[in-house]
Amino acid sequence: MYDRNHDMKIDRRELLDVLKMMVGGNIHDDQIATIADHTIGELDDDGDKSITFEEFCNTLERIDADDKMN
Repeated sequence: MYDRNHDMKIDRRELLDVLKMMVGGNIHDDQIATIADHTIGELDDDGDKSITFEEFCNTLERIDADDKMN
């Protein structure tokens, strides 16, 4: 649904589109871009500036492990 070019990854443009769809006109474009860049920076394990499903799952596992330790 969000992987518009069907390359099995969510790139910056696709993430920006999703974020704009979610928040509509409530946040300025520069703020949305900052959120997208931060999100990719946090989830992108291989440095290709996109997020795979595996990278997304790895992040959820790390968050879950952190929560269990606290």
